[in-house]
Amino acid sequence: MAVQSFFLLVIFLSKCLGHTEFIYTTKNEVKLFCDTSKWQISTESDNRIDVNCTVKCVPGEQLKLNNIQKFCTNEDLDKVEEKCPLIATGGYFRCVTALDSGFLYPFAPSPNTVTSYIVATANELITNKAVERSSVVLTEGEDVHLNCSFNRTEGYDNTDFSVYWIKTIEKKSICVYSYEFENAYGIKYNLKCNVQEDLLQRFSNQTDGRNIHNIRISNVTESDAGLYLCALRVNTNNKAKVYWKIINNVTVSVHKGSEDKGNNFKTITLCTTIPILLALAIAIVVFIWKRSKPPPGSQAIELQRDQQGGDMEETADVECSPYAVGRGEEVIKFKCKQDALKQKDLEVSTVYSVVKQNDLYEPGLV
Repeated sequence: MAVQSFFLLVIFLSKCLGHTEFIYTTKNEVKLFCDTSKWQISTESDNRIDVNCTVKCVPGEQLKLNNIQKFCTNEDLDKVEEKCPLIATGGYFRCVTALDSGFLYPFAPSPNTVTSYIVATANELITNKAVERSSVVLTEGEDVHLNCSFNRTEGYDNTDFSVYWIKTIEKKSICVYSYEFENAYGIKYNLKCNVQEDLLQRFSNQTDGRNIHNIRISNVTESDAGLYLCALRVNTNNKAKVYWKIINNVTVSVHKGSEDKGNNFKTITLCTTIPILLALAIAIVVFIWKRSKPPPGSQAIELQRDQQGGDMEETADVECSPYAVGRGEEVIKFKCKQDALKQKDLEVSTVYSVVKQNDLYEPGLV
């Protein structure tokens, strides 16, 4: 029961924290959706929440960012139930079940967050480098190296900026790495970037200076697969506007390791070995059958022998002496056969002698 309660609590907290969507766009406006009627936004670079109120939707109308103040109210918060999409420009947006105060960090959502949005307004002029697209296919247990380097163009090279490695699966994005540089405060790593604990243990930061942000993830698993974006975010001088540019776009695919390969190898081995064994067994059976089968003509020989044996037995039975009965049936047959053979040899010898004599005396008769 305790384990089930803990499991349900984990699911509940994960749903409460919601997820983040990274939207990289060249459009002036995008449409965002919320399962509640409460929006919180931050359009400036300091992440401070611009509006801290409940958005009261107008039936049949879409809510635009430029008229959000018109529909802000703190009255009857629990009675506002109708949902409405928000037409927004660049910035951070959070759909919440209850209002928070202070700052809005999309990769560090509050417990009241349903969905966080990063609307990243693209500006290709930040660097002279075009986006690099690549794909990597890995096996579980290997390491993946993700490289990102750039040089900012004039006008953006002295401003505060941030670099993010963002992993995206479908519409859900998580922060893998963040680097923030501010002229007043220096460098900060992973500020409000909730990197997963398991990933932190396998993560290696290979940043070199301000413009090289390489990372390595060791001992990858299937959960590490996804789309990895190296995104550069720069502030303008008045801090009222923020621009983004994708530097690298890497698709990482991860397959099962040697265990599956071993299983596949076993399957292939069985599929090839079993037919061979069956063929070998059939060959052995055929070989034994052929060896045991009598050669052609042997049956005729056996039949002739049987006939000769029968004739000899008949001759022996006729000429057997009745006085040998007392020695047993088997001895009688044996002696009779011997006598029959001797008698037959004697007849042949006599005929041969007569013929021979006739040959000797034939010339004298002439």
